[in-house]
Amino acid sequence: MPQIDPLGPSPLISVVIPTFNRPQLLIERALRSALAQDHSPLEVLVVTDGPDPLTEAALSTIRDSRLRALTLPQNAGPSAARNFGVREARGEWIAFLDDDDEWGPEKLTRQLECALQSSYLLPLVFSSWINRTPAGDTLNPPYLKGPTQALGDYLLTRRSPKLPECSLTISMAFAPRALLTLLPFAEDLRKHEDWDWMLKAEQVPGVGIEQLPLGDSPAVAIYYHGEQRDFASRHTFWEPSLAWAESHRKAGRLSNRAFAGFIVSQLAPFPAAAYDGRGFAVLTRTLAATRPGLYEWMRYFKLWAIPAPIRRSMKGYWRAMKSGLKAGKAIYSS
Repeated sequence: MPQIDPLGPSPLISVVIPTFNRPQLLIERALRSALAQDHSPLEVLVVTDGPDPLTEAALSTIRDSRLRALTLPQNAGPSAARNFGVREARGEWIAFLDDDDEWGPEKLTRQLECALQSSYLLPLVFSSWINRTPAGDTLNPPYLKGPTQALGDYLLTRRSPKLPECSLTISMAFAPRALLTLLPFAEDLRKHEDWDWMLKAEQVPGVGIEQLPLGDSPAVAIYYHGEQRDFASRHTFWEPSLAWAESHRKAGRLSNRAFAGFIVSQLAPFPAAAYDGRGFAVLTRTLAATRPGLYEWMRYFKLWAIPAPIRRSMKGYWRAMKSGLKAGKAIYSS
């Protein structure tokens, strides 16, 4: 006789949410928005990264058959929690959601539609996202990746001074379980694990990157930035990050231009804020070897010449001035 799954029919989509010691954020943001998705059926696997009585107690109050609460025997990091969730997932497609992020209600439906219509054997579908800060919301990315543009260049280089980098996180991703089984997350990384997996996935035969249209608000991910709390990847040690980026450059996953962008945007701010002379010498020498353009050099030296609080004040002033100009134009034109 055929075996019957005690959990019932397998869902088409599995959502994996790694978490640890943030039960309120988990329940109010990630879990709420995952269970509110308009796609059905689905399952939501919350993987607690080690013993966490508060989170376990909070999850026990949720009465929803789609929720599966799992706990690792010891704290092993978000990558280990994601990998465990993938192994336990029953869906053909998997979406990841960090416990402090949330989704619009149609995100999974739109991503599934895009994946099923894709010409790629293993489509990796990203939604757009809102960067939510105390100062307001910003819709990202500023533009979609070109069909021949390398992912590293898309993530880490700028088209112009007016356009920021097109950062992506795993909370925006939707992928076939077959790909995630073939390529698990690197569990020895505590920073850049999202980008590490994406850059490696791009090189897997049959993988192609798809993106939902920009500005589709019911299908966005919402990423919270600038809140005063602990983050799993908030480390200020720049030397391991430099070694990580160099390994990807040697493997052909980061061009010289993308590597230079990583140094400027992801590494230099930390030693610059600490007035680290050795960091300045090492990063300046490493950056010079990539033969960056004038704009990259200007961005780099600005970090060392202008303290971070002053740069933030200048950005705030510039945003306020642009908002005032727009408001003035609207009043004048009316």
